[in-house]
Parts: sequence; structure tokens; C-alpha cells
Amino acid sequence: MKKFLSSASVLALGIYAFSANAEVTPYMAKSLSSAALNNILNSEKVFCYTVEMATPNYTGYTLDQLALTGYCGQLKEEKSIFVQEFFEKPGNISETKASCKIEPKIMFRFIRGVDATDVLISDTCPSVTVFYGGSVQSFNAAPIKKSLEGVVTLFANGRIDFVSPALIDELMPSGVILNDEQRALVNQHKSAQPIRNWDKQNKSAPAPKAQESAKGWNKLKEN
Repeated sequence: MKKFLSSASVLALGIYAFSANAEVTPYMAKSLSSAALNNILNSEKVFCYTVEMATPNYTGYTLDQLALTGYCGQLKEEKSIFVQEFFEKPGNISETKASCKIEPKIMFRFIRGVDATDVLISDTCPSVTVFYGGSVQSFNAAPIKKSLEGVVTLFANGRIDFVSPALIDELMPSGVILNDEQRALVNQHKSAQPIRNWDKQNKSAPAPKAQESAKGWNKLKEN
């Protein structure tokens, strides 16, 4: 698979070398749970997905009603650089709440074992939003808006269609077809839906009431 974030690209974004002795800033440490941070700092895989706010008639894959529109690779050795820029440099994240509307573009899923922490990136309203265990915490990344725009553009340009890992019986949620058997299953799913009765719904059932919970990606509001 192609490398999505080259060393040259990192330098072009103005992101500098990672220091192994760096620590999470006190602001991040007090704002996030230790479990959420543990997944980020000690992740075994980091997958990238392209996302956007789902329209009312959207029927594709979602993350709490956030449209999951594609797969954009893995964050590998560059993970250390990403963590440093957004979690370990005090001057890069403002403690002042952003006044703009968050519009998510890409999401990094930091996976450790079967647990995961999602980090959502918005460049139009520069922010880093962390989602773990139903809790959402957004951070104002205005001080490094240009770098954030570069990261979003770089990964979004590497987008390919997302394939459900559950559909192809894969445990690792990379969203990539790995062999001919999986490809045949995906083609079958596309041509003969619903498969395994996944999409069948009771048409006579009343529509669910709107949730008023403030949790979840789809509840992101202006800060």
C-alpha cells in the first residue's frame, strides 16, 4: 500500500522531529481520560478515514450518523510526529474555545487491542476532536491551521472507497479488500442487497424520536 505521509510532506507542513522525551500537555491530560490517551500514545495501528456530516437521506456506512465516505491509509512511523504536534506541544492547541462550526474531514482511529480512540480533524474550523467511550472533546487548533489544512489535504487525496471489514470477515478495520474471495463477497453485497438481512427494516415501525443527547460526532456544535 502506498505511503500516505512522506518525510518530504511532513517537512512541507512545518512539522518537526519527534522527541521521545516529550509528554502530553497538562491541558490535554486533564481534558481526556487516561484510557483515551493510552490508545493514542500506545496504539498498534492507526487507520485513516474520510468523513463528513451525513445528510438526512444518507444510507451508507456511518459513525454515530457521521458519514464514513472512504479509507485514506495508515499512520505508521509518522504517528509520533502527529502525536507530538497535537498532544505534546502546548503552543499548538489553544485553550480558548473555537467560535466556528466544526466540519469534520478525516478521522484517525488509534487502535490498541480491540479498544480504539478516534481523533477527528477539521481544517475549515481548525480543530482536533477526540471521541472515546461516548465522550467528545474538541480542541482549538487555530495556532497550526496551515499544518492542519496540509494534513487533511494530503490524506483526503489518498482516499479510496471504504469496504466494511465485518462484511469481509476481517478483524482489522482497514477497509481494504485483501483477496479474490473478499472481492467476490463485496461484489455480491453490492449487486444483491440486502445481504444476510442486514438492511431489512420494519416499514410499519414508527420513526425513532430525535435524540437530545450531547454525545456523539453528530452532536458536534459550535464551541
